[in-house]
Amino acid sequence: MSVTAKLGWIGLLALIGLTGSLTGLAWPSSDLDWQILELLRWPRVLAAALVGSVLALCGLMLQVLTRNPLAEPYILGLSGGASVAVLAGAVIGLGGAWRSPLAALGALAATALLFALTRGGRADPVRLLLTGVLISAACGALGSLLLTLSDPLQAQTSLVWLMGGFGSTRVSPWWVLPWVVIVVATTRVARLLDLMARGQDIAQALGVRVQRLQTFVLLVVSMLTAACVAVAGPIGFVGLVVPHVMRLWHGGGHAALVPLSAAGGSVLLIWADWAGQRLLAPIQLPAGVIMALIGVPLLLALLRNAHVQR
Repeated sequence: MSVTAKLGWIGLLALIGLTGSLTGLAWPSSDLDWQILELLRWPRVLAAALVGSVLALCGLMLQVLTRNPLAEPYILGLSGGASVAVLAGAVIGLGGAWRSPLAALGALAATALLFALTRGGRADPVRLLLTGVLISAACGALGSLLLTLSDPLQAQTSLVWLMGGFGSTRVSPWWVLPWVVIVVATTRVARLLDLMARGQDIAQALGVRVQRLQTFVLLVVSMLTAACVAVAGPIGFVGLVVPHVMRLWHGGGHAALVPLSAAGGSVLLIWADWAGQRLLAPIQLPAGVIMALIGVPLLLALLRNAHVQR
């Protein structure tokens, strides 16, 4: 099956998910329904689509950079670092305008710590994973401390935000433009990603400036992760699930994996958000909870498979 055909199937799934998420499986029949669709449902679906695609691309690039199939922003602690920085800003009284820059600083700090402790990401995959888990655990402890220092109302709001979701997300349709730039730019470096996937030594022998590419990718992944955390809170496992599914479905060529992963991430998070709204209605489960229910079993299966291979 060609890449175009596969994108077509993903688009069909996206259309079904969009229909259910936007209309609640019932077409709007009044002015109030249309206002709910325009002001609440549409921004929520758009945010889920953009965040899902960006997180999937971040996971794909981290897995190539570290040559570790378990690498993704949530597991390696980047999302945790961004979350702690945002919580710290809320405790000291900084407004919502500071959320994005604080998330960026936190993600960069977590990335720098991770790669300092793992020899630039070249450590054994198990050590890299454990280091990321430890950073995530440390960020979780710091986040709990910050929650206890917050006033009750702020703590409740922050706790809901930490679950990761789109219930109060407000995005503009203009956000689609930087998303298109991100996907196109990542597709343009697909050949470099193919070479990096073969190993840093081979890539350097073939003319790739490995150190420069690593720095660039890390900065990009940190900034994109921070943007996603600022919009929707920390949502894990999208960057783990989607690249693996697309590799199994298509193969290892990144010229096709990049658009497939971006589309697959959008569809997965749209459906996760829809499931969270419907499974226990009228109670709404955050999309981050649904993704954990999907991602944890997959992570255990991947760890078991890696152990068997060794």
